[in-house]
Amino acid sequence: MRVTVLQCVLALTGLLLTPQNGSAEVSAETPAETPAENASAPEMLAPSVPPASKKLRAAPAVSAPISAPVSVPEAAPVPGALMTPEAAKAIVGKVRVSKTDGEGPAARLLSYDVLKKFTPALRQQIQQALLEIYAEDAAYMQAYRESTAPLSDNVVGPITLSWLNRFWFDFKMEPVGNLTNASVQALLHFAATVKAHPEWKVDLISADLGRWIDGFEPEDRARYYQIRLAGTDEQIIAMLRLYHYETDNTRQPPPDQDRALLTIYSYSLTATDIRLLASKSQVIAKLSALQDVVYINQPLFDAAVLGALKDLGSQAASYLPAARDAALEKSYRLTLSSLQMLREGNIVPETVIGELEKLTGAYPDQAMFMEAVIDATAQVNEPIDQYMPDILNAAETSTSYILTARALAELSANRKNDSVPQVILDMIKGLQGLEYAQQWLFDKAVMARLRNGVGACQSGIPENVADRRKVSAEQMKQLESALKDPALFEKLDKLWHGTSCSPDETIAMNQQIEALYVKYRASIRESARKKPAYDPNKHVQWNGDGCGCVLDRLVGEVYGFYPFWFAGTPQKVNFSTLSRVAYYGPTFDDTGILRQANDGRDFVAAAENGDLAQHDFVNIARDHQTAVDWVVQRNDWRSWQKMDKGRKEQILERLATSIVRLMSIRLHSWTATVSNHLPFGARFVPTNGDGVTLFFDDYPDDEVSVGVFNKFVDTLRSRLRGARAGDIINVMMRHSALGKGIYDYPNLYGLIAASDANPRKDLLAQVERDSNMRPHFLVLLEEQTTDSKKQLRLRMEGPLHGERREMVLRQIVPVITFDHDNWQQLQDDIIYFKDNFGGIGFWPMPMTPPAAAAEAVGGAAKDGPAVLVDFAGVQQCDVSRDVSQCLVDFYQTVPGAEASPVCKTVCENLYAFRLAAKLAVLLLIACVALYYWSCMWRERMARCYHAPTVAIAAVWSLLALALLFCDPFLRWLARGYMIPIFLVLFICALIAWYQYRLKERDEQP
Repeated sequence: MRVTVLQCVLALTGLLLTPQNGSAEVSAETPAETPAENASAPEMLAPSVPPASKKLRAAPAVSAPISAPVSVPEAAPVPGALMTPEAAKAIVGKVRVSKTDGEGPAARLLSYDVLKKFTPALRQQIQQALLEIYAEDAAYMQAYRESTAPLSDNVVGPITLSWLNRFWFDFKMEPVGNLTNASVQALLHFAATVKAHPEWKVDLISADLGRWIDGFEPEDRARYYQIRLAGTDEQIIAMLRLYHYETDNTRQPPPDQDRALLTIYSYSLTATDIRLLASKSQVIAKLSALQDVVYINQPLFDAAVLGALKDLGSQAASYLPAARDAALEKSYRLTLSSLQMLREGNIVPETVIGELEKLTGAYPDQAMFMEAVIDATAQVNEPIDQYMPDILNAAETSTSYILTARALAELSANRKNDSVPQVILDMIKGLQGLEYAQQWLFDKAVMARLRNGVGACQSGIPENVADRRKVSAEQMKQLESALKDPALFEKLDKLWHGTSCSPDETIAMNQQIEALYVKYRASIRESARKKPAYDPNKHVQWNGDGCGCVLDRLVGEVYGFYPFWFAGTPQKVNFSTLSRVAYYGPTFDDTGILRQANDGRDFVAAAENGDLAQHDFVNIARDHQTAVDWVVQRNDWRSWQKMDKGRKEQILERLATSIVRLMSIRLHSWTATVSNHLPFGARFVPTNGDGVTLFFDDYPDDEVSVGVFNKFVDTLRSRLRGARAGDIINVMMRHSALGKGIYDYPNLYGLIAASDANPRKDLLAQVERDSNMRPHFLVLLEEQTTDSKKQLRLRMEGPLHGERREMVLRQIVPVITFDHDNWQQLQDDIIYFKDNFGGIGFWPMPMTPPAAAAEAVGGAAKDGPAVLVDFAGVQQCDVSRDVSQCLVDFYQTVPGAEASPVCKTVCENLYAFRLAAKLAVLLLIACVALYYWSCMWRERMARCYHAPTVAIAAVWSLLALALLFCDPFLRWLARGYMIPIFLVLFICALIAWYQYRLKERDEQP
């Protein structure tokens, strides 16, 4: 069996691009980790046993060959009490590291010739073991789907051998560069272990566990790798117990697997998704009717699949992408026109083209075609790899779709097509309709619902809805039947019968809930994952509905995110409790150009030309004095690793230019245009936003990248101030990213200090409301917020102290996704955030539900007693059942305080009132001037008792008072000066009156 170029590429891709679990130092014969992996791999805390074994520098890998028979022992008896960290340390400490045998069959190196002599049964076991371990690896599955079946043909050829090497590389097995019989036995043993205990698989194959192990001295590192690869059940449990004990609050979720440049994904479950998850078991049986039927194009194939799945209704379309991938067949052939194209290109030598003329017929896939090209040009005295792209481009291709038995088997084996038991769907149905920004947030939300459903470690908080989501005894029986895993169900059943948990039991509970989710995770993720399409014809349609402007007494920043795919339908927004809203949509490419995610158009150019039609919502938010941010998002930094410092700075410099252009766009309305042409109008010229939020998810944490980012923030702030376009620069991050790279605590404090060192000098900077120009740090909080909000607070205790800790804490804004169900938890969160942080964020921003939905929600309000003491004008959140009202009642310095109807009207029509006040004062000045310099005007005014002047003065006085009390700008200037202002006005009026009386007396004969 020959090795094709494509197969080698796939194998090497799987080896190099997958995060490695090894130490930083490897043999010269071992493929080194890529810079991307080194930069993105967070360092993990290791256990403290033995204390003397910890050190900073990783040492070379130590072998751990296993030659025992392949068998998985019965689970060790689990005592009633949870294994303590001390007991786990004792178990691990007793493990003796096996030495490498220098002679004998176990040490024999496995070359390709040796592998060919394996029995068919053993070759089949090897390939099945690799599939069990790497079933969720994209590179492995791509090679597995090759038409030549290199990973399922019961022939241990070069591709299978490359993946065996990959397994060795992940698990630090020696000798370097080859495999032994013991390596194969270890592979089979490990595969049998993860198959018998699927709840361990996520941890045992994870890169985080490898990084955690690499924090030890060589001897202890070898011990942990030996346990990981071939330990007993008791030893593995002990190792995982220590691993979770040390890292559960510090381990960072990996980047989302579907990250891509210029692309944003969201995660949500609709009613259709829920039904689809329950019906997936029917799909393969229905698709079997299409086996071996050839479809010459995609529309015909799609129609056939939809017809076979017609009983599923609208859910059938969800299966099209997976069915297409499995059925796609693409053939290659070189025709006369192909050869002529190569000759005209003047790149491929004539000697090569002459040999290619011998190729006849079509080849069923790219790998076989490339292999045929290599064979045909074997006599050419130069490598042809450099010409392969041109040859492939010139080849004539034809595409067809056929669901072979192999394709159907692949679909059936794919965990993404597993059906989900109804009892699991009952537990997670409360997530229907909720939006999550990232995959890890969605995973945490699902696990929180599973935890609630099992009733694990209940909070004990009175009236907490989460504690009432516990399933019934009948549903637990259904779960036992569906799981088919007695060991896991026994643990879940114990949680179901229990109540509260100790800290150690909570750690074990999290592992057990995750093990439950892992069984259905691939299928649930596949249904939840969405790639929203951008439609420029769908505009943001907000309506404040008389809500007035942002309340003055809000304790901190209230931040709401608006994803671009929410546009297109009318939405009622209570702006009075939203101090800042953020449009989530722009991203940027490797040239620094801002682009619309999932569309690719130049974001700034489209905004300048009006193509995005986003100015309307900016004006609407400004009418309510709500600031507008643009969230600049990017989650794919793989290309960043290949750039030098100068290129990185160039990209971010161009990004700064794009952001300044975007925010410098002047917004226009008739009132603003007229008002700004009158005196004192330039102060209020609105621009296209008030700030920018940088969401550089998984940004590299090397020193150069961090320095480039900090320089970019300083440059952007200065340039925004120069353009008078708003200079608030907020930073957004995952909860788990805190303390790493640009989100390291000293760096966050440095961003605050840099902002303070370069304060604004204009008049508005002196106004209290706009005085805090420091960046806010928006932290995405996972479920359950009962725990995560406290972990966020505790993270600040160690690294920061005194004033620095206070400054950073006051700029932290936790961002949550509220489920519109657990109102008591929302109330607790609001109060906790009020006491500990500088604001609260919502993903997505709260919007008033339709009337029918509001009535349904209101009707579901509880009748039980209130948990907290009532204040005058304040009602509990589980009574009001409205996010905005909860903020009014519990996130103000004066609970329940609201603006008056007059101020709501003035603030919503601020430019109109300012324009009227300016016109009135101009008319009043004109009347006074005419009165003093025109006798005719004086006589006419005397005849009508100065009624016009008095009327104009009265109108101006009313407008001035309304603006003084309700205009956000004047109100903050006037605060504390009301008595002097009225005293001055009274004195001026009194002087004017006496002057009039004296003038009238002097004019008498």
